[in-house]
Amino acid sequence: MSTTELMLRTGLEGRVKRTLQTYFRRPNDVLIKESLGANGLSPEQVEITVKLLNEDKTVAEIMEYLHDKGYFA
Repeated sequence: MSTTELMLRTGLEGRVKRTLQTYFRRPNDVLIKESLGANGLSPEQVEITVKLLNEDKTVAEIMEYLHDKGYFA
């Protein structure tokens, strides 16, 4: 495993991505909100992310949106 892969797994971006992937296996809005908040997203960012999930966006589309908005900067 490369250093970049390791950092992605332990960084905010990796934690958010894993949380979003989990949502598709077991959808639960309350749990996803708590998990995203615990991972480091602000309440506003959590609400926007959950809204995107409810619009049937894929994990890749959501992660791209979050990147574009600078959530992981």
